[in-house]
Amino acid sequence: LAQAPPLFSSRMAANTANLEDASVALDLDNIRKMLMRMEDSIIFSLIDRAQYKTNRVVYSPNYPKLSEFKLHQLRAAGSSGCLGDWFIYQTECLHSQVNRYAHPTEYPFFGPLPESIFGADPEKTGEMILAPVPPEAKVNKRLLEIYREQMVPALCEEGEDGNLGSTSVQDLHCLQTMSTRIYYGLFVAESKFRTEREKATALINAGDRDGLMDFVTKADVEARNIRRIVLKARTFSQDIICGDEGQIAPLTSAETTHKIDPEYIGTIFRDFIMPLTKDVEVAYLLKRLT
Repeated sequence: LAQAPPLFSSRMAANTANLEDASVALDLDNIRKMLMRMEDSIIFSLIDRAQYKTNRVVYSPNYPKLSEFKLHQLRAAGSSGCLGDWFIYQTECLHSQVNRYAHPTEYPFFGPLPESIFGADPEKTGEMILAPVPPEAKVNKRLLEIYREQMVPALCEEGEDGNLGSTSVQDLHCLQTMSTRIYYGLFVAESKFRTEREKATALINAGDRDGLMDFVTKADVEARNIRRIVLKARTFSQDIICGDEGQIAPLTSAETTHKIDPEYIGTIFRDFIMPLTKDVEVAYLLKRLT
């Protein structure tokens, strides 16, 4: 008879980080490759969201077609009772039962959530990759507000198109991919802490938030990443009408159009995703020694 897989393999996550080996999980080259793959997922999810109008009714409090029981559940979970929150919460209830939130870079937008059908993971006997993550490092509420109030209006045509369900589905995809990318900064912070332990420890003991922000910031790397992201967005979102036989790449011209504004995708990373990531890293490091 085939043996059942170990419990720790019963985990759902949006990335493939090796959690059994700290030297692999915290290797900056591995982290860099993972972050670049996450860029692709985020860009594609935003392209898909842009095909729908803003559909602001999805974000309106106390959605009238939700029963009082469902609205009560949502309010207890910290929601305003909007349709978008209901879809997020219902999906997170499902995902929590297959251990999505047992992964150290996965955090829900709402709670409480059902327990896993697999039970608790067995206690890890080896080296812990991350220290406990403090509440101050969890920024999903901020991400949700920024997404709905700033990203969606800039990405999508204003108005309603009736695709409320599809909008809710795509919103969740965008939010989860961005959230995972933001919390992957925890691995970055831990890797930098271990690499420059003496410097990091001094900043942490001094409670020097600004110093830690400088510690995790590499402005030249960020600028280079933004250029790559804009190029990816320009490539992924280009409207290609036809292809000639033997053609291996689309041609661009002054008439080339895109499904989204590639420059704005760069803005999303520069003004929102990267700052939230660094806030997570600094909040984590400030509690790293406690």
